[in-house]
Amino acid sequence: MIASAPGKIILFGEHAVVYSRHALVSAINLRCRVEVKKSDGFRIISPLGVTTLDFKVHPYVSHSIKRFCELKEIKGAEIRIESDIPIASGLGSSSAVTVATIKAMNEEFNIGLSEEDVFEMARKVEIDVQGRGSGIDPFISTFGGSWIFPKRKKVDLCLDLFVLKLWERSTKEMVEKVALLRQRYGEIVERIFDAIDCITLRASECRIEEFDELIKMNQSLLRALGVSSQQIDELVARLEKEGFIVKITGAGGGGCLYGVFRGKKPQGSFLVRTNAEGVKIEDS
Repeated sequence: MIASAPGKIILFGEHAVVYSRHALVSAINLRCRVEVKKSDGFRIISPLGVTTLDFKVHPYVSHSIKRFCELKEIKGAEIRIESDIPIASGLGSSSAVTVATIKAMNEEFNIGLSEEDVFEMARKVEIDVQGRGSGIDPFISTFGGSWIFPKRKKVDLCLDLFVLKLWERSTKEMVEKVALLRQRYGEIVERIFDAIDCITLRASECRIEEFDELIKMNQSLLRALGVSSQQIDELVARLEKEGFIVKITGAGGGGCLYGVFRGKKPQGSFLVRTNAEGVKIEDS
């Protein structure tokens, strides 16, 4: 059985959403496909290598299987993974593979999980691996579309964006970095989160003509949270001189920058479209 799930892009609100503020997020037209076949043992095949259950090489898939086996005892499965989504980029590759794995396992072993059940299991896997998380990535990979999270308010937001991939970074490290900053400067960091929240809610009104200014403001606040870097700041400034307004999407520290596509894009970037379909079965 083959299932696929989309990547995602956080347009506004990353990090603040972990602390009960809002985020505007959309599924994108890059997908992860997972094929599951019943077997006598567990075998995971991906561009990262071929392993059995391995919580270092394949942490999200291995934790997904572990959680799934709490519902049904199974002998094993062969799990084959292909993905269009760059890994460690802030585009939701981890949650896409998690959701697609759970969905494919559900269909192959005929468990009868609802989409809400798939999301809840994927959210537990996110916490298993990262230690904390907003649940935003598994939600979007499961349900698709564009949403204000955590309100689960759907918005009509179809955009063409350019995305510039930087370098790989650890979501867990960035989340922990913000948590430590909040411990040291609680009131100040809470005010930053509040400002990000205001930007996100304004953006959710879908006034596309305002997006460039809102992107600039949100990027400055992410810099204040310490999830940018000198190298990223210099790149953001250079791109602005070239006429491109960009911000970090996702955890920061690397990953990706994005901006609204207005007929031209920076060299080395690629285009994505928002509002993609959620998890689905590719064969029957």
